[in-house]
Amino acid sequence: MGEFDPLIAPGDYIELLDEGRATDVAAARARERGLRRVAEETAELTGTLVDLAEQRAPVAVGTLAGRRHHAAVVGVGGDYCVLRTGSGAEIHVRLDAITTVRPQPGDRQDVASGARRPVTDRLLTEVLGRLAGERRRVTLVTRTGEVVAGELRAVGTDVISVRLDGAGGDTCYVAAATLSEALVED
Repeated sequence: MGEFDPLIAPGDYIELLDEGRATDVAAARARERGLRRVAEETAELTGTLVDLAEQRAPVAVGTLAGRRHHAAVVGVGGDYCVLRTGSGAEIHVRLDAITTVRPQPGDRQDVASGARRPVTDRLLTEVLGRLAGERRRVTLVTRTGEVVAGELRAVGTDVISVRLDGAGGDTCYVAAATLSEALVED
C-alpha cells in the first residue's frame, strides 16, 4: 500500500487525482442543488420575513386591506411582523393579512427559502395588550380597510377597545380577528 507502481506513468496519477477532484466537486454541487431545492420547497412567508428582518431589508408590503407600506422589516412575532418606516414609525402587520412582500427595486433577493421560525412566538394581540396599560395612541386597520385611531384602552380575548380621537371621546370595539395592522405611536 502506498507504493509507487512502475507500470503507471506519473501523469496518469495526476489524471486520476484530477478526475477524483472533479467527481468530488460535481457531487458537492449536486448536494448543494438538492439542499437548495428542499429549502425552496419548504419555504414559508415567516422564514422569508425572518431573513429580511436580519438584513433590515427595505420592502414594500401589500395587505388584504389594500394598503402598501414602504419600510424595513425589523422583527417577526408569532403572527405578525414589524415594519419600520423612514420616519421611525413602527407598523405591526398580521402575517395572514400580508398579500405581497416586494424587495426594493434593484435589491436583488433570491427566491424564498427555508422555514425559519421567529425569535418570539408572542401574538400581536398580546403585544397590544401589554401596551394598553400605557394608554398609547394607535391606528388600527381592519381587513376591510376600516381605520380606527385613538387611545388604546384594553385588549380582551377577542376585542380591542379604543377611545376614539375627537371631542366626544367615544369608544370603538374592534374584533381582534379582523385586525390587519396596528401603528403604535410613541
